[in-house]
Amino acid sequence: MLKLYLIRHGETDLNKPGIFFGNKDVGLNQIGKKQSEELEKAMDNIELDVIISSPLRRCIETAKGIASRKGLVINVFDELREMDFGLWEGYHYDDVARLYPDEWKKGMEDWRSMHPTNGECFKDFYSRVCNAIRTIIESYDGKNVALITHVGCMRVIVSDLLGLKEEGFWNFYFEHGKYSLLEIEEGHCTIRKINCL
Repeated sequence: MLKLYLIRHGETDLNKPGIFFGNKDVGLNQIGKKQSEELEKAMDNIELDVIISSPLRRCIETAKGIASRKGLVINVFDELREMDFGLWEGYHYDDVARLYPDEWKKGMEDWRSMHPTNGECFKDFYSRVCNAIRTIIESYDGKNVALITHVGCMRVIVSDLLGLKEEGFWNFYFEHGKYSLLEIEEGHCTIRKINCL
């Protein structure tokens, strides 16, 4: 059985309601650093074999403390970065609708086909993350794995592992600096914990 501790990175200054924020590489703010410290302590009694992280700074910074306390290296998976929102990055929904009306309208009519200007299509993002989690499951069966990534990636992972496909994407919410535990055995996924410290 694979125990997968899904962890959302700590907060950044760009994590604000209504703001498109995916591939921009920023570090943790003071709240995010405190969240990471609390997470490190909460995971002291959890046995880990492997630590995997998105390459983006906010995830690496969240992973560093855990890795240091556990004496483990951080394995970086580029495929676990957040969706790239292209020219929408850093803008509020209202601004995107005004600046890029055609792409915004298409995305609102069918969110699965959303393709931000100069960014990544949602379907490509979903497929990328699904392929990454399948590789991780095959590579680390029987291990305890901490995976530090982004809320979009976490939604894809849980939707995929529960067989909900793209339709399940919006059914989950993951909080900054907290872990959720999934147990995966013979292709079956059980959520044991969610948003824990």
